[in-house]
Amino acid sequence: MSAGRGAITSVIVNDNIYVSNGYQEKGGIANYIEKYNITDNSWSVLNSTLLSKKFANSETYDNKIYIFNGWGNSHLEIVDLATNTITKGAVNRSYTGNAGSAIHNGKIYVFGGSGLNGAKNTVFSNKFQVYDIASNTWNSLPDMPTARETKGKIVNDKLYVIGGFNGTPSRLINVYDLNTNLWIKQYTMPSGISGHALAVSDNKIFIVGGFNNQTFLAYFDTTTNTFHQLSSNMIPRRHAAAEVYNNKLYIIGGSTTSLTSSAIKSIQVADINENVLSANVANDDHETETRVYTNAARDGFRISNKNNSNQFEYTILTKDGKPISKGFAYYNKIIDLSKVRRGIYFFSYKNEKGVLQQVKVYR
Repeated sequence: MSAGRGAITSVIVNDNIYVSNGYQEKGGIANYIEKYNITDNSWSVLNSTLLSKKFANSETYDNKIYIFNGWGNSHLEIVDLATNTITKGAVNRSYTGNAGSAIHNGKIYVFGGSGLNGAKNTVFSNKFQVYDIASNTWNSLPDMPTARETKGKIVNDKLYVIGGFNGTPSRLINVYDLNTNLWIKQYTMPSGISGHALAVSDNKIFIVGGFNNQTFLAYFDTTTNTFHQLSSNMIPRRHAAAEVYNNKLYIIGGSTTSLTSSAIKSIQVADINENVLSANVANDDHETETRVYTNAARDGFRISNKNNSNQFEYTILTKDGKPISKGFAYYNKIIDLSKVRRGIYFFSYKNEKGVLQQVKVYR
C-alpha cells in the first residue's frame, strides 16, 4: 500500500480489494480508501474522503461499500463505486469499535465490539443488530451469549462469531441461525484468539493473524464443525484485513505493536486450494511435541512447543485434585508460580488438540 495501515477494514468487489480507514504508520487516521487490483497487482487511492475512524466495519452490496461503526464516529457512510460519491445512511445508535459484521441477502449483521455509545472506558458489548439496506433501518436481534470484541462470517444461513477479546482472548465460536433467529451452538477452540481477521472460502472460515500469536493461521470447517491450525510463513501482524479470491487468501496491512509506527504496508497471498490444505493439515496432525523446562534463575518453568506460541488457560490443582488457582500462560514463555504456597501441585491445561495435559510441580 502507499502507507502502513492498522485497524483497517476491507471488502472485495469483482477483481478489487478496497481497504478503508485505520491508523497510519506516520500517525493519524487514514480517511481514504485504497484499492488493490488483483489482476494488475497494483494499488491506487480513490478520490473520496471518509470520516476519521479506526476498528470500523465495511461490507459491500450492489457495487457500494457500507462503512460503519469504529472508534471515531457513529455515521454510516455509503460509497458508490460507480460515481465515487459518498452519502450517509441511518446512524447506528449503539455503534461500537472492534465489532464484527457480515452481510446476507441485503442485510448487514453487526455484533459485539467495545466502547458502547462512545464510552470513554472500555465497555464490551453483546449487542446484535441488523441493518436493512433497502429500508435504511437498524433493528435489534437477540444478544450474543458472551460480550466481546469479535469477528464473524456467514456460511449457509448461519453466522459464526469466532474468538475475540473481553479481558482475555476468547476461545468461543458462537453460531446463530438466520432462519430461526436463535443462537443454536457453541464450539471451543484449543486456544484463544483476538485481533484477528476472517475470510471465507466455500465452507471454510479462515482465521488470520492475532494480537498475541501474530503468525496465527487456521480455518474452521463449517461442514464438519472442526478446527484446523495451519503452518505458514506469514509476516507477523494483528488487526489486519483478509479476503479470498480464486482459491487464494490475501492478507493486508495490520501492525505488530500498539505504536502506529509498526503499521504494515505489505499484502501477502497464500494458496488455499484443497490439495495444499490437505498437505498442510496432514503435517499438523502428528502429536505436537511439548516439553517442560525449568528455569534455574527464576522460580518457574516453560512449556516448549515448536509449532505454537498461543495463550492457553490453566488450572493449578492440589495433590488431591482440588483447584486452587486459574490463569493464562503462553507456550515458550516463563510461567511464574512464585505466589503459590510451597508444596506439590498439578499444573493442568489443554493443548491445541484439546487433550488434557498435566505437569507435576514442586514449589
